[in-house]
Amino acid sequence: MPRNRIRSPRTRPGAGLRLARVPGSLWQALGGVLGAIAAGVIIVVIATLFLIPRILGGDSLTVLTGSMEPSLGPGDVVAVRGIAEEEVCEDVSIGDIVTYYPTPNDPALITHRVIAKTVGNYEDGTSCRLILQGDANSAPDEPVSPEQVRGVFLYGIPAVGWARSWVDDNKILVFSIFALVAVGLYALDRARPRTRVRAIAGAVTAPDTASPSPDGNRVAGADESLRARELDLRERELALREREVALLEQKFHSTATVSTSP
Repeated sequence: MPRNRIRSPRTRPGAGLRLARVPGSLWQALGGVLGAIAAGVIIVVIATLFLIPRILGGDSLTVLTGSMEPSLGPGDVVAVRGIAEEEVCEDVSIGDIVTYYPTPNDPALITHRVIAKTVGNYEDGTSCRLILQGDANSAPDEPVSPEQVRGVFLYGIPAVGWARSWVDDNKILVFSIFALVAVGLYALDRARPRTRVRAIAGAVTAPDTASPSPDGNRVAGADESLRARELDLRERELALREREVALLEQKFHSTATVSTSP
């Protein structure tokens, strides 16, 4: 009687893991794009309004009057770099736009263009006076001492000043809006489908064509040794199962012979 052999199931050589991704909805993709754009705009605004002027020792200011039109209009933001008092006479030239205090005790700032500069020895120990005038004004300002100069114009951002003033007056509301936006972006990110790993029989992996490094050779050798040991263990297990089946068959035949004998 032929033996009934028990074969252990083996995985086909090409079996492996395949990555399966379920595409997200259009709204989720659009939300991700809008979130990235909003984050980029916020970073640019913070850098231009606060970081760059502060790094250069200056500040950003909102234009309140039209004395510098058309160059600068009400609601524009001007960024100025700081300048030391002893550097004003040498570094500031005719045509530069300068921000200064009209009087030492006046917190209001004026941003006008330098139209002339006088050189000499003055009672306050400085060596020059700046003559400034607004582009839209018909008369120059009073001569300005280097002690009054707050900074030199870097760049202007149109119409951002009104939004900045509104933010300053509604900080709680702005914080709440940003919190809601952050929560919404987090919810979209959590709802976005993730990459799932599924075991699929017959998934053929691409051959590795890169030249192996010495470390890679060691790893490959270890893998080959491990696979050989695994195959040997499987063969031994299969041989043991076949012997068990043979013993069961012999026992069955012996029992059948005894039961049929007279």
